[in-house]
Amino acid sequence: MDGVILFADDNVFESGSTENKLFQKFNSDDNFSVLPINNLNTLEKTVTSISTYKALILDWNFKKVIDDEDDEIEVVKIPDENPLEFLKTNKIYSLVYVYSQNHIEEDIKSELKELYPKKIFFNKKENDTDISEEYNKIRNDIKDFGDNNKHLTIPFLWSQTINQSAQKIFRELEQADPNWIKEIYDTALKDGAEPNLEVINIFQNLLSETIIEDTNLLNSINSIIKLPEAKVSNKEEATAKLFHRIYYTKLESSAPFMTGDIFKFSSHEFAILITPECDVNSKKDTALEFLLFKKEDYEDFLKNKRGYEKTEYEDIKLKGYKKDSNGNQTKELKGKLKELVSDFNNGNIKYHILPSFPFENNEYNLSAFINFETAYIIKNKSEFKDKRTEYKLNSPYIFQLRQRYLAYAGRVGVPAIPQSIRLFNLK
Repeated sequence: MDGVILFADDNVFESGSTENKLFQKFNSDDNFSVLPINNLNTLEKTVTSISTYKALILDWNFKKVIDDEDDEIEVVKIPDENPLEFLKTNKIYSLVYVYSQNHIEEDIKSELKELYPKKIFFNKKENDTDISEEYNKIRNDIKDFGDNNKHLTIPFLWSQTINQSAQKIFRELEQADPNWIKEIYDTALKDGAEPNLEVINIFQNLLSETIIEDTNLLNSINSIIKLPEAKVSNKEEATAKLFHRIYYTKLESSAPFMTGDIFKFSSHEFAILITPECDVNSKKDTALEFLLFKKEDYEDFLKNKRGYEKTEYEDIKLKGYKKDSNGNQTKELKGKLKELVSDFNNGNIKYHILPSFPFENNEYNLSAFINFETAYIIKNKSEFKDKRTEYKLNSPYIFQLRQRYLAYAGRVGVPAIPQSIRLFNLK
């Protein structure tokens, strides 16, 4: 067991205190690098700066004292603070180990357990505790968490690889041209593109090219897939949530317009922005191009073109798998289920299906059906202003959608050949 541990407690530097003794105990363990932090402000900055750490040992009560400039006036004390807002806003991925002698309300614990499912522990701190015993308990709790969550190894290693690769790229770009950000920015600006996005996109492309060369990360991914899967209560829904996140990103309200942004023009009418990224910035004040579709289009397609309604799912599923020679069900699909599932391959040039589309929050089995014959539309600024939703379609899926639409729009008919020629070429 190794890694960085953040030890956040307002008494951690107080010589002779339980917290300081515990910190010294961790610090003497060669398996750890321990960073002591004695206030929430420093903790916030540290978490922002360090993306990879094994665990955060966190006190719940931090004293906050302000000294008045006049020495004759008694020190002014203000109420203590706790890390609740810090935990709610920072979305920590590592283990959070709350170690405090203060009482924490059950509703707060429940809220935090929902925010950090299976990743937050609460341990009561006692003043008369045996330091060695307490150290061993916390250390074993952290070790047990790691042993029971080996799938977390890859994200931690991945973060380290990103950090190391980013430093390497920054150094190389700096050595090539100290003004590299300005050069890329000015070039994109002159070309009419959104310059901030262009700077970020170029760096992200370089980062991706560097990461995929990391053999340690590649080998770790190969090894982790051999481990037993983590248990989930609903495998189908969990997979849908996973691909919902892979396909769509939730945007900050301040994010600039980007190709792939999802718009909502009415309660049932949605659209995806397909204007090329290089043109969005110059056209956003006049008019933009969209592919328009309705929320009910996919179910209408299923009903009218496939003769299927979702109420029939269980029956279709029951009959939808082939059986082997012994009569056992296989994973190979057949019949109606095979046809319905194959539609998601987007093999028909006329339309495109996007699974688990964010029509509604927390609903993951709604699909978008985009009919290329009728979808293309140009909307002026007054029509799309304030209509963007909080989601966008990610790459490469937005690139695939645009490419398929352009292929449909640019198709060319050719003269038919006689039947006799077809038959002759079969001889």
